[in-house]
Amino acid sequence: MVSAGEPKAAGGLALASVQFFFTLGWTVYVIYLPELLASAHMARAWLPLLLMADQLIFAVMDIAFALVADRLTDGYRKLARLLLWLTIISTFAFVLLPMSGNVSPSLLIAVLFIWVLSASVLRAPTVVLLAKRARAAQQGSLVRWYAAGMALAAALSPYVGTLLKGVDPRLPFVLAAVTLLIAVVVLMRTVMAAGPETRVEALQPVAFAVYAPALPVLVLAAGGLQLHAFVNAGPQYLAHAAKENLPWLMPLLWVGFFAALPAVGALVKRLGMLTVAAAGIFLTALGSYASAVVDSLPSLVVMQVLSGVGWAAALAGLMEYASTSGTRGAEGLFMGSFFAVLALATFGRILLVSTLLPHSPQLQGLMTFLPSGLLLAAGLIAALYAFKVSGRHSVMS
Repeated sequence: MVSAGEPKAAGGLALASVQFFFTLGWTVYVIYLPELLASAHMARAWLPLLLMADQLIFAVMDIAFALVADRLTDGYRKLARLLLWLTIISTFAFVLLPMSGNVSPSLLIAVLFIWVLSASVLRAPTVVLLAKRARAAQQGSLVRWYAAGMALAAALSPYVGTLLKGVDPRLPFVLAAVTLLIAVVVLMRTVMAAGPETRVEALQPVAFAVYAPALPVLVLAAGGLQLHAFVNAGPQYLAHAAKENLPWLMPLLWVGFFAALPAVGALVKRLGMLTVAAAGIFLTALGSYASAVVDSLPSLVVMQVLSGVGWAAALAGLMEYASTSGTRGAEGLFMGSFFAVLALATFGRILLVSTLLPHSPQLQGLMTFLPSGLLLAAGLIAALYAFKVSGRHSVMS
């Protein structure tokens, strides 16, 4: 039986559902954004600018909302109500997006801004909401539920893009908005049903300066993974397979990610969060490097799956470290900074691909091995950091 203050498995499943539908909704948005811009007679050059602006807003709001969560005196109940109301606003804004461009470019930008601002609460704050109700030992389970929902949606994204070709945008926008709202309502009901908030542990969050070295590790690793998965993977597959096979090949990294998640928990318990994260980053670096040099499709498939397995260990290990470091009372600060860094990594990837890469032959020449280089650097820093943290714990014990 689950005692008061502990998140039930239903809470984890609800969190995974929210992230699944949020990620699919984001996929719908990215697929249709060029069409939305065309309906408003806006130049295609706006596309990367808007996507980068989205990530900057996410980064700011991840920290802002998470800090608000840390300061709420009535804890989870006020946070749950805030998330629900902002999700309702986000739902209406998302439904209006396909129609806004037909009115005016200004209205499209305004509605888009409202949607991104309000939808940002579905990132860090949803995890913080459950993390504040969980024991330290349960933080890893919440992380893996979150990662599972995100990875499953990422794996389905190429298929969604294929299915939506020629479909009126109003239908997928409505479906995405409504299903996400339902998932959030279920999550809120699950949290409210857990009973009064109780402090079952006397843990204090670690000093943020002690945790901070994990953030450069995250930005380097996330940047490398994004370049590998979203920039290099497509051309690498096309060197061995026909273009029509891409929707079946591109998700394989996320299939490996999803499949590896159940084993990550056991590895973390045995080896520690940072050790698992460092090993995962090295494994991802190996998969990224090998993907660039293999000479057959079967070998490339294996390396892409291997990259996904490594990234599951890396992301889950780093995210669990952020979550447990903030227990209790500073979950918002630690998780908000974690998600903000992920948003900045995405911003950097879009900036590189849209602005820097097309005009720099030297950079284009580096792209083959830049992802594995970034991942290797992140892995080395993570390994040193893990050694330092383990040494500190040994001295304290």
